[in-house]
Amino acid sequence: MFEHISESENLLHKNELGIIVQCINCKKIAIIINGILYNCSLEEYNKLYNSVQKVDENLVDYIFEIVDKKYVIIDTALENVNLIYDLNQFEQLTELFSQSNYMINIHNLIS
Repeated sequence: MFEHISESENLLHKNELGIIVQCINCKKIAIIINGILYNCSLEEYNKLYNSVQKVDENLVDYIFEIVDKKYVIIDTALENVNLIYDLNQFEQLTELFSQSNYMINIHNLIS
């Protein structure tokens, strides 16, 4: 599943940074961003979505300067593994998740 968008998958959103799709049958969600694939349940997706929203709401607390460039660093559940995005990429990340969340809500309403 998720190699190509097919009739069994819903494209939730796609932008320059990545793509988020949902399997119509099992409802699993695949998030593909910069060579990282994360398959998750709707509950896990919501936790990640809420984490991204929290960072966005408190952005100044998550911005770090590395070699004269500003990055947003997000902690993960894995020790010593963080997600890192420049400011443009982080804007794309928030847009990717926001639009995907809207589409999940729409699909829930019509199904």
